[in-house]
Amino acid sequence: MSRPLIALNPGLDRPALKAAFAETRRIHVPAILTAAAAEAVAEALEAETRWKTTVAAGGAFFELPLDGTRAADPQKQAWLDEAAVDGASPLTQYIFDNRRLGPEHEDGPQDAADAVHAFLNSPPFLDFVRALTGDDRVDLADAQASRYRPGHVLTAHNDVSAGKNRLYGYVLNFSRDWRADWGGNLLFYGPDGHVEHGWVPAFNALNLFSVPTRHAVTQVASFAPRFRYSIVGWIRSNQTVGPQTREEARRAY
Repeated sequence: MSRPLIALNPGLDRPALKAAFAETRRIHVPAILTAAAAEAVAEALEAETRWKTTVAAGGAFFELPLDGTRAADPQKQAWLDEAAVDGASPLTQYIFDNRRLGPEHEDGPQDAADAVHAFLNSPPFLDFVRALTGDDRVDLADAQASRYRPGHVLTAHNDVSAGKNRLYGYVLNFSRDWRADWGGNLLFYGPDGHVEHGWVPAFNALNLFSVPTRHAVTQVASFAPRFRYSIVGWIRSNQTVGPQTREEARRAY
């Protein structure tokens, strides 16, 4: 089965996007892909069955394959039922479903999500990011599909990981008609701990921000009627990424 064509929306106003990114070192880009590409990816994520729940919360660390939304091994369902964030801990914690993308993780029929990984590492997208950010260190992107169900969350962190040479974090959103009060919002924190900015996971939108930047994904509400789908990861360099700038340090605090 051939992979669907994933392509940037040809109507993007690139000079305006570059100017907007320069102001805050983060940007929300609506209608990032062609409508056909966005629909193909959304359908693939909604039909996906190879999810695993990944947990680093409350002192528990594990990843479990799923059968639907339950543990594939029924004897480990209690692990999922008992997974909970320790609200008193300062450590980054998370609970969500994922499927890693890329040639080393291809374990079944290839779909539009796999095509996104190839697209993110293609000249059209990497050149777009270089032009948007003015950063010629951009060399590659990693990716994973993510699914947040009610109760899933990712607490505050800044994406710094030694040796990964991360330049920018990104989120490609494929949640249909999402409402802010369902949670799952991407929030950015200022040095004073207050919320500085935030975005709802709008369908077919790219959120891109410099690393390090302190941010979180708020917990999906118990009453959310659907799941939050996205493809996420980091734009990286083959070069060793040098010390952060004063502005990066301020945002990462």
